[in-house]
Amino acid sequence: MNEHFSDLRLNRGNSSGGEESFWPSFTDIMTVIVMIFLIVMLVLLIKNMDLVTRLQATLEAERAATQQVETTSSLNRDLQAQLERTQAQLDMLRMQLMDMGEERDRLENQLAQSRSALAQEHSRLEQEQSARQKEHKRLEQEQAARAALASQFNAATAKIASLTDARQKQNEKLAVLERQRQRTTSQLAALQGEFSNLQGKYEKLIRPARTSRGKYVVNVRILRKNGKLLRFIRSPEQSAFEAVDADTIRQKLDKLHAAHPDDMYVRIIFPDDSGLSYSEAWKMTESLLQKYDYYYRPQTNTPSLDSGSGK
Repeated sequence: MNEHFSDLRLNRGNSSGGEESFWPSFTDIMTVIVMIFLIVMLVLLIKNMDLVTRLQATLEAERAATQQVETTSSLNRDLQAQLERTQAQLDMLRMQLMDMGEERDRLENQLAQSRSALAQEHSRLEQEQSARQKEHKRLEQEQAARAALASQFNAATAKIASLTDARQKQNEKLAVLERQRQRTTSQLAALQGEFSNLQGKYEKLIRPARTSRGKYVVNVRILRKNGKLLRFIRSPEQSAFEAVDADTIRQKLDKLHAAHPDDMYVRIIFPDDSGLSYSEAWKMTESLLQKYDYYYRPQTNTPSLDSGSGK
């Protein structure tokens, strides 16, 4: 019955040659298995190298950000110390200025007393000169005393002028120190703002990506039709969008946000024919996300590197 068909089997022969044909076939199968294993190992090795490269880049970026934050913190401390030293110098100059003011008041009082004594002495001398012509020697002594008082008056006047000049110089120096303090305060405020920006960038660098997975998703659709801005909202409990005005949509979002403050995901939809410019759409998106979306709420804890890999 088999004489009309050719035998196509690879290992033909009698039963005595069956054992010899088994091993070449087994060898081919094992070769294929080994090649598949090597190819799989090569693919896994390439993926592993790519993963290691990306992990190294992430760690390098984190180290750079940390170093920049430390540098900014050190500069902030130095400026704070300089501001404290400047404030101490300013207080010291104010005390010196107060002491000089007291000294000037004392000298002015002394000058007034000297003027009063000089006037009294002059009146007395005039009366004695008309009444006692014989007391010429005493009059000369009185005149010498008058000259001494005049010299003392001139010395006191010169000292007051010197103190006035010194006070003006101290005021100028105080004004310079005040301007320096203001510049230092401005630099400190600028560095604090830069530190806040760097801290925000650092938190964004290691913060998990924004995702709607496992979140309470609220859809908001906005478009302009016939010059009128239309708003639609749909919560997970609703099967279709609901048309609302500006006040109503904010009331609904406030209510939903109060019920889901930590997991509310706001998806804003602008149709292709929305009639809105890019600037208008961006301002609306930023306003709604900053106020209601979970991702833009203030972060109280800095996330770890492990949590940054989830999407």
